[in-house]
Amino acid sequence: NLFVESFLKMIQKLLESTDPQLQIMATQSFVRFANIEEDTPSYHTRYDFFVSKFSAMCHANHDDLAIRKQIRLAGIQGLQGVVRKTLSDDLVENIWESIHMDKIVPSLLYNMQNS
Repeated sequence: NLFVESFLKMIQKLLESTDPQLQIMATQSFVRFANIEEDTPSYHTRYDFFVSKFSAMCHANHDDLAIRKQIRLAGIQGLQGVVRKTLSDDLVENIWESIHMDKIVPSLLYNMQNS
């Protein structure tokens, strides 16, 4: 569990970067992490930051259209990873609570409208 917390802190720092490539690589790392089934439950893991950040990435407004699309796609993939990770662990917060859904659903709808 100590490794998981350190890993997630590192991912968080990379996502806080203003460099789009670092954000995209951090998201890819998070998605790989989300696909790993853990043997021990995560009692303290909270994904609020990741829901907020990935939702914000879904609304990216970068000047370069190609980078904007990459960031938005990474945001969608990140949200998918958060949902996958929280569904597989009964001890973490409920992803279906309105505090999370109020960020996730508009982000997905925004991208469906603009695709």
